[in-house]
Amino acid sequence: MRHLLGLGALALSLACGACGPGSAPAASDATATAGAEERVAAPDLRRCKPAPGTTGSPKTIDEAVALVNGLPFPVSAECLIEALDRPLQIEASKSTASVQKALGERSPRIFVWPDDQLVMTIVVDGPTRDLVELGQFVTPRRSVKAEIAFPLEAPTTTAAALERVRNPEHPRITSCFVCHDREVDEPSVPGGRSSLALRPRKGTLVDLAGLRAEHERCDREAEPARCAWLAALFAHGPVEHRAFDAELALF
Repeated sequence: MRHLLGLGALALSLACGACGPGSAPAASDATATAGAEERVAAPDLRRCKPAPGTTGSPKTIDEAVALVNGLPFPVSAECLIEALDRPLQIEASKSTASVQKALGERSPRIFVWPDDQLVMTIVVDGPTRDLVELGQFVTPRRSVKAEIAFPLEAPTTTAAALERVRNPEHPRITSCFVCHDREVDEPSVPGGRSSLALRPRKGTLVDLAGLRAEHERCDREAEPARCAWLAALFAHGPVEHRAFDAELALF
């Protein structure tokens, strides 16, 4: 009888091993392995990407300057934007009211947020296409402005970026003072002056889908520089629309 009971227990054990919890790890392991293989990251083929010790999501002017200085020289403005982490968040405006003017809807002024605390402003065509403006938020409605002129043949500094926006005729204020009111020295950013951050008017905004279409149909033989800018924005990963905070004053 004990012999028969032993055989029955063995059969029950084998049956439970085939259909119970003991079989789950093998299937789970196989699924996890297959999933891991599918999730293997594609190689990063960008020429411009963050150097070790720098970030593709800079929060401050200091971090943006460090990112620039780690890129392969000579560094172009397009190279800086290419190096930013994706998804890239942007807003675009066709306004010509700024010193950094848009050339219309097909070549707008573009605001790029690598982080909630920092916005970079570019234009894809025209005389200021090689400038990147930087705005570091020090409060929800105030930002310190700076600017980097490209191409760069050698490393730059935060002090140089802040100095570029100083008014040459009135060094105690910046050239941003014309549009951005209530400018004061900013203790948290040595050498910087903060002023009101502004948002573009709704009627000037350019639809993201339309801007992406400009990239897709850009004629590289006819407009190589403009196409290079659009490629820096759209050819390296997802791009998303980001609206300005509605509490900001209108430009």
